[in-house]
Amino acid sequence: MSTPRRPTWIRSALAVLAALAIAAPGPAVAKKGKKKKKKAKAVHVQLTGVKSLDKVFKPLKKIDQKVTKAQKHRRKGKDAINSALGLKKGTSLPAAMAHLKKEAQGKVNVKVNGGSPTLEASDALPPHIKEGIEACNVLLKSYPKAIKELAGVPKQATKLVKEAKALPSSLKSEITSDPTNAIAIVRNLGVVKDNIKVASQLPKRAAKVTKGLNKDLKVMVSAFGGSWPPF
Repeated sequence: MSTPRRPTWIRSALAVLAALAIAAPGPAVAKKGKKKKKKAKAVHVQLTGVKSLDKVFKPLKKIDQKVTKAQKHRRKGKDAINSALGLKKGTSLPAAMAHLKKEAQGKVNVKVNGGSPTLEASDALPPHIKEGIEACNVLLKSYPKAIKELAGVPKQATKLVKEAKALPSSLKSEITSDPTNAIAIVRNLGVVKDNIKVASQLPKRAAKVTKGLNKDLKVMVSAFGGSWPPF
């Protein structure tokens, strides 16, 4: 007897899965001679409601959220310093710290306690300068914590990326053996593709954010004669 022919939608789904398994997402390369496109809206890991998929996507989503949180924290940190000092939004951190150093008139020094730097004033300061120092100290305390939290992300993400890229191949048997689950999987093939792309970028994103946080810490501390890392 001949083997029953699979429904068209199952054959199409399997074809898509095969394509996803072959196409490993890589970094986008800008074409020469063309204008830069507008910055695309950030895409993040989404859950599907399918257990076999979310077993991988749930931990990836947590890592994605952790990296995104650190990115936002860094942006808000710069804004907080500029706001406290009365500077224009978007002022670079080096420019803000140069302004703060000038206004502090040598009355601020770096103290290191337990490996964490703190800016301390040796004399009274104008209210807005005092607020600027306090804004810096909030970041000098929170940025090292964020760096510590991100330390394991590249390794964790790389492991999960391998699992995510293996999903298309492992889903083939589910689609052919469980029609009910197959429908849910097929409906989420686009999410699977997007999630694999986001996951592939997580190690690089985490490394970039960590580098940025360390850079900002160095700018804030070195402005007052300190060094980062402090050892």
